[in-house]
Amino acid sequence: MGGWGPEDLGGLYPYWGDALRQMGSPFRVFEAKCGPISSLHDRACEVFAQIKGTRIDYGEAHSEEAGHARFSRDFTGRGFLSDWSEDNPVILIGHSAGAPTALLFQKLLAQDFWGVGSNANWIEGIVSIAGALNGSTLAYNLCNDATGRLQARPSALVGQALSLLSRVLHFGSPPLFDLHLDQWTGMGEGSDRAAFGRFAASDDNLLHDMTLHGARRTLEHCETFEESYYLSLVACATSPGRRLPFLAPVERPDLAMIVRQPYGGLYICHRGEFAAPPIDGWGEGDLTMEQWRANDGCVNTISQRYPFLAGRHPIGGEGVFLNDRLGPGGWFYENLEDATGRKFDHLDPVHGALTRTSAAQREAHRKLYTKLYWRLLSLGEEAEEFAARAACQ
Repeated sequence: MGGWGPEDLGGLYPYWGDALRQMGSPFRVFEAKCGPISSLHDRACEVFAQIKGTRIDYGEAHSEEAGHARFSRDFTGRGFLSDWSEDNPVILIGHSAGAPTALLFQKLLAQDFWGVGSNANWIEGIVSIAGALNGSTLAYNLCNDATGRLQARPSALVGQALSLLSRVLHFGSPPLFDLHLDQWTGMGEGSDRAAFGRFAASDDNLLHDMTLHGARRTLEHCETFEESYYLSLVACATSPGRRLPFLAPVERPDLAMIVRQPYGGLYICHRGEFAAPPIDGWGEGDLTMEQWRANDGCVNTISQRYPFLAGRHPIGGEGVFLNDRLGPGGWFYENLEDATGRKFDHLDPVHGALTRTSAAQREAHRKLYTKLYWRLLSLGEEAEEFAARAACQ
């Protein structure tokens, strides 16, 4: 949430930091730009248009229900892959809200949502990095505990703030930062206050999708497909506090995260119990507030491992980089501290490493993507070995 594309901020501060430099040949690497606060559905449609090279189509039924335009920007002739297909699939790497965007995107491909003959195998694999796969309790800072929607007063304030922000960011050419809400405002009408108000009051925005309410609704429509790989890299920048008798366990943000992301980390660590259960089953097992306190400053650590709030999502197991049993059809996850020897907050896997004074943290960032490069390069070999083992068993 709140990400940006390669042309935002004058192109001077890349969202992915130095990560893309580590992902070289034989991979062709592209960076998609989608709405930083748009719903997961709308973001998935925007990614499709950029890869395929077509006009953004949010779908007739969805657009009518949401109350926004069906079509938006046109990428015809500017697609990333003109030969994209099941025989030439892509690997999607998503950070934060990019991870659930990728899941929904694959489901839409499986449904041939855009009528191009697509299926789930147009995606070879999905890599979630500090991904909000099951939402984040941080979203309830502005959203209602019972409904997951923006509360009335914040909703109005958010709409007004977006209108003002759009005017500021779109001053000059090119704009400093693109909110990419054309489906709501109309092309070139970035200061339409009424449109921003409708957007904030709807369920068709990213803040709602990041609640547990929204995440569960999304996962009910998604699935983990048998022929695709699913890797999840988990960030955590908190530590268990001292446990005292008769008191609930506490989680404490690490000092570096308090300096960089003070509000989010503290809010997730210390927020009270929900006024009403956000989803069925809340209060048991992994669905307790104590289990959701460890975090990276933005996303609960437990939410990052694999989807579990709804849907069919088999778990492959723990271990990504040194796991010789990694195969398609299940989720494999690994803590970034185990992979690199350093803790990562929510920003460290992307641009946050550029602002670190610690050379060790910057080296950990480089190490992460070097290891990921080699892991992705080996997926074909792993698939052959996995199939051979399955045949023997």
